[in-house]
Amino acid sequence: MHYDKHRRTFDCEPTLTDSLVLQFCREGHLTFPGAVPDEINQRACDWLDGKIPADPSHIPQGMTMADLERIRATHEPSTIFLEGWFIEHVLLNPQLAGAMRSLLGPDIGLPILASHHRVECPEEPQGWHQDADHIFGPDLRFLEVFYFPQDTPVEMGPTELVSGSHIQPTARDNVEGGVFCEGPAGTIGIHHQSILYRRGASTATGIRRMLKYNYWRTAPPARDWIIEEDFDFQTAYYGGHATARYYAHMFYWLCGKGDLYRIIGGQGWPWRTENQIGPSYGFEAKEGYLPNWRKDNRDGYAH
Repeated sequence: MHYDKHRRTFDCEPTLTDSLVLQFCREGHLTFPGAVPDEINQRACDWLDGKIPADPSHIPQGMTMADLERIRATHEPSTIFLEGWFIEHVLLNPQLAGAMRSLLGPDIGLPILASHHRVECPEEPQGWHQDADHIFGPDLRFLEVFYFPQDTPVEMGPTELVSGSHIQPTARDNVEGGVFCEGPAGTIGIHHQSILYRRGASTATGIRRMLKYNYWRTAPPARDWIIEEDFDFQTAYYGGHATARYYAHMFYWLCGKGDLYRIIGGQGWPWRTENQIGPSYGFEAKEGYLPNWRKDNRDGYAH
């Protein structure tokens, strides 16, 4: 692990394989249950509740200690990112860092803004929504994180996600469920910022805290994660009808091959089914279409 405290970036060895990177492209999320040590989780809860004093590793240029105290008291307590123990054990958590390095490349920019979602349980669920300022496209220039410093089983209303919903506007009735980011204290979830999600319903009693923040790409994309020797771009599973074209485009962009990506449509690559007797047509097509991420063509294709 290399941490540059002046640039607020880090680099480390990637931990995801081709298959896991593609899985992220299809599903839009990963979860690491109990990744942060219990002592740090308790310290995070105490810091957020104002029970322990702030001890920033430095005061950012142009700011004062009074500024830091004011920020700490808001719903965006971003000054927790200045605490040495939080940097070491949460922001640079090895499981999280390896996944981020795989998806965002080298010299990843650390978060600058935190959002604290504190709820007294029990509580009704939120409505399904996609975050403000989300954008649909193959580019992966930042990733959002959820950090739960206390035990967050389903009864405590963990974040609920709709897998694969990060590629297009998605409507969902509140009675429909999703995938829970449940887990013991220290659970960290990574997700595409455009994914459909909500705070789940809670039935237990207690305080449910969650910190949300983003990591940032600073380098061009490249296939520099753990490469599987037998990974086949032609036969890999990219998804079903009307979605495979988007997930494959994102994977190709992450590989640094976004400019080469073209599709011919219909039953052509990257879509496939296990009942085919041969490979899908259209792999490595030189001419064709791009997925219509902006949805300004009704058939979902763009030149």
